[in-house]
Amino acid sequence: MTGATTDPVARAERAAADPAAEFGNFFLARFLDLAISYDDVAQECVVGLPYAPFLCNPQGSVHGGVISTAMDISMGHLCHRFLSTAVTIEMQMRYFRPLSGFGTCQARLLRAGRRIVHLESRMTDEQDRLVALATGSWHRLDATQAAR
Repeated sequence: MTGATTDPVARAERAAADPAAEFGNFFLARFLDLAISYDDVAQECVVGLPYAPFLCNPQGSVHGGVISTAMDISMGHLCHRFLSTAVTIEMQMRYFRPLSGFGTCQARLLRAGRRIVHLESRMTDEQDRLVALATGSWHRLDATQAAR
């Protein structure tokens, strides 16, 4: 979405107006106004999380759950683009500083197994400072299909 509003009701209405639920275009990604791109050479996924006051905690920084969601999506898109559709089986988060502006998640593969994929996502702020680090293990759905 471009030109996103910071009004949560307007953003939710716009996100809900599109009934699409396909990969990369589902309500939550539209509501958060995520910008998703790929680097095919480096096999990385970049997710941009625009700042909006309604995404903040009472301290005025972006809520950790919103940050975690954007990072989870970056790893899921990375799996889908370069391996297969996969689902999160565990994710560990480390937060280093508050986010009070635009955040960028950069996901990369650590190990691409036949069934289990290990990834990481790093979120940086507008000054390129590390905000959070997520590592995760994902189960490849194509492995499930092959086992049947």
